[in-house]
Amino acid sequence: MDEDYGFETSRAKLSKLKAGALFMKMGAKKIKMALDLVKDKQDEIDVVVWIAPSSFLGWAGYTKTIDENLVGLRKEICFFSIENISCSDVHYLQLYSLAERYKVFCVVDESITIKNSEAGRTRRLLTMRNLFDYRLILCGLPLTQGLVDLYSQIEFMHPSVLNMSETQFLNTYLSPYDDGTVRKWSKPENEKILIEQMRPFIFECDLDNTQKINYTDLCFDLTPREAESYEEEKNAFLKDKEQVVFMEVVQRFQHIYTIAKNKVEGLFKLVDEILARDEKVIIYLKYLDEIRFFKECGFLQRGKYVVLSGRCNKKKAVKLFGQRINVMFSTYGVDSRGLDLCTCNNIIYFSQTFDYKCKLQCLYNVYQSYTGKSINVYNLWINTGLDKLIRQNLHRKKNVLSNVCRIISKEEALAL
Repeated sequence: MDEDYGFETSRAKLSKLKAGALFMKMGAKKIKMALDLVKDKQDEIDVVVWIAPSSFLGWAGYTKTIDENLVGLRKEICFFSIENISCSDVHYLQLYSLAERYKVFCVVDESITIKNSEAGRTRRLLTMRNLFDYRLILCGLPLTQGLVDLYSQIEFMHPSVLNMSETQFLNTYLSPYDDGTVRKWSKPENEKILIEQMRPFIFECDLDNTQKINYTDLCFDLTPREAESYEEEKNAFLKDKEQVVFMEVVQRFQHIYTIAKNKVEGLFKLVDEILARDEKVIIYLKYLDEIRFFKECGFLQRGKYVVLSGRCNKKKAVKLFGQRINVMFSTYGVDSRGLDLCTCNNIIYFSQTFDYKCKLQCLYNVYQSYTGKSINVYNLWINTGLDKLIRQNLHRKKNVLSNVCRIISKEEALAL
């Protein structure tokens, strides 16, 4: 699609609807288009409010890209972090006061952060939604847990898209589990219906990843002794408990078997194969004591690996990894945005997580700047009921995301 035509179409839609979405990968193109739309309406507003995660606003590369695209903007930009809107009454009241007193063009970057309707940040933004004269949401990942992630984003953008409560949304677009009690997963036909309702408000979509990604699943069995010990610990934990908290069970049970013998040996056999190809690898884990275990067992040699976690010097770890060390261990959720991991083309998910967003962020940290031909992603699994449940859950989330991105892509729109 011609870039000028795309902007003119978005401009016309914004003039009519006063709200819209840019579903585009993070980068200069998305920020430039958002600011161009702001500039086009600057004679109708007094101030621009730009809301983004604190990790974005604290990243020099992000703010530099904004600065580079400010030429021609005569209105002041007021930046707010999504976290401060949620946690700070002072910042929330400052934002509310701005919206009450002035004509505001509000941009929410990484709008996936307001997917949870119960979160304080979401409730506060929805409360003042109608005070903003223009609303634009930006996101490179419109959903991670399922179709319900879109509900609050759509409600903030424009309530007329759905005109229904969240309960009505769940009953309309999501199908129940087999027992019919909880609505969770959407069907492709419902996903298409929802996106078609959103279509007028989708100004631009560029979610396709041209990077080739090769996925490999490796499954391992517990040894007879490990299986026996696992059953004993499960029974001891559940004894005399009439009710349990699901995620507490997940944490406890997964921690028991995560360093199973066959899986650990499979990990280091795979690492040896990668190093033999003279390539680098990042290994993602849930627990730091997994790394301590590897060291105590003699699998790791000092100076041959680096650790990326919330407790370490991230820039130093990434620098060493880029220059002379080929193995990195990283915990999930570590924000490495702005750090150059482009020398790596292998990712191993050693311990698994239900949080699909975490896994996608790990992948994005590598492929956002990697310039090679392909990236290899290895998932290591244990043949337990819990790992099978996690695998099934992630597979469903991946399918929903892939289908939604396909439906709202440029190619799909052009084929209408």
